[in-house]
Amino acid sequence: TEAIEGKKRILIFSDYDVDGIVSATIMKLFLIAQGCPEVRTFLPDRQQEGYGLTLAALDRALSQGQKPDVFIALDCGTNSVAEVAKLKEAGIRVLIVDHHQLSHPQPAADALVNPQKGSLGHHFCTGGLVFKLCHAYQRSKGGRERFDIREVLDLVALATVADLVPLLEDNRIFVREGLKRLATTSHLGLRRLMEVSGVGRRIPTSFTLGFQLGPRINAGGRVGDANSGLELLLSQNPTETSRLARELDLQNRKRQELEAIALGEAEELVGGSPKDLGLVVASDRWHSGVVGIVAARLARKHYRPCFVIALNSGGEGKGSGRGLPGLSLMDALRACAPCLRGFGGHDAAAGIVIEAGRVAEFQKLLQEWLRAFVKPEVFEKTLPIDISLSPNHLTPEMAKALAELAPFGKGNPEPTLRLDQVEFVGQPKIFAERHLKFRAVAGGKKFEVVGFDFARRVPDRAGFSLAGSWEWDEYTDGPRWRMTAWQ
Repeated sequence: TEAIEGKKRILIFSDYDVDGIVSATIMKLFLIAQGCPEVRTFLPDRQQEGYGLTLAALDRALSQGQKPDVFIALDCGTNSVAEVAKLKEAGIRVLIVDHHQLSHPQPAADALVNPQKGSLGHHFCTGGLVFKLCHAYQRSKGGRERFDIREVLDLVALATVADLVPLLEDNRIFVREGLKRLATTSHLGLRRLMEVSGVGRRIPTSFTLGFQLGPRINAGGRVGDANSGLELLLSQNPTETSRLARELDLQNRKRQELEAIALGEAEELVGGSPKDLGLVVASDRWHSGVVGIVAARLARKHYRPCFVIALNSGGEGKGSGRGLPGLSLMDALRACAPCLRGFGGHDAAAGIVIEAGRVAEFQKLLQEWLRAFVKPEVFEKTLPIDISLSPNHLTPEMAKALAELAPFGKGNPEPTLRLDQVEFVGQPKIFAERHLKFRAVAGGKKFEVVGFDFARRVPDRAGFSLAGSWEWDEYTDGPRWRMTAWQ
């Protein structure tokens, strides 16, 4: 309230992923609508400054333009004790809005909005928290005459799905209502992004947010310039948004190429049947912007927690880890802290900074912790089937009934369905090097099947069983399966 009514100079510092970029977009749009005369945004450089609010990134942010009166850290800052102290010494008010786990001691910010501080609401991403904060301010002032907060629900939905927070309670409402708005969105940047993403006339779903729009915005921060995503979401210029959407699409293709190289080399290092409970691989050939995606793919394939580390010429490694249900990566990293320069994140996904010479030590400590504190059944991969279908179930009516359970995501997974006696119609096709597409038939019903990351796992027999999810594709007017397994 003081910053808005006092017309203070405000600097928004946010993370470079989808949640950070969406949070910065909503906050800037809201503050401008309230009449704030100067609102700047800043995103750190992943390669040069690393993740979050670091001293290097802070120095660069403060060197651009006049000293701000208020500094707002979004999707970062919870553990930035030294950085916040520096801001306070300079006489700058500090507001942190974040959802990452808390450190001890906590930074001496003027206000720290983080659901981890209480016993409720741990599930919000920062985009959802910013929405709640702006909404609370509006309610305190008696209305929304300057800014209709509902207009950004499509952005909140994007951040919520992309940041993999549970789709429960308010998050479920955010995504459900956000998808409704996205179908007819007036947001120019999102419209252009849907065009280059191939969404076409299909009704947007959680898949649209998590696998089509989200990766393209993230691509800027991973292998290009994260500001491209922020500028896309803030711009009202049709020519500019078209250019930025194409640029992000190209960066996403580059990300896919770098990811394929790193994944292939990491697979060779891991081997076909890894014996370790946790996987740790490192190389100086990998781009640090793709290690998180590679870690996720290895963890999913081998059903092991996995850390993938990109080493630089200075002997430092930046790594990303992905876990499994039933274990906490943050607990594991606390046990490994003696050999780490730094770490942070969530129970399911985390980042580390490590000296190249201590990677083997880290791997040893990780194995010891996993053996001592994680139950063996956590590492047993299962694929529970929710419903076994017959071909007669592949109707628009059944698809509509299943869609009533949406939106799907973490905390509300899409039901896993099984269909038996499936046969090929024609030859399967590989696309984008990793993925599989084919026409199939079961009980006289023909349908399309897509298997992401199934290029090397093509069904090799007639009459196989198919597991996955399916929808009625309005574009082709027929069933369309997303395969997760076959036997």
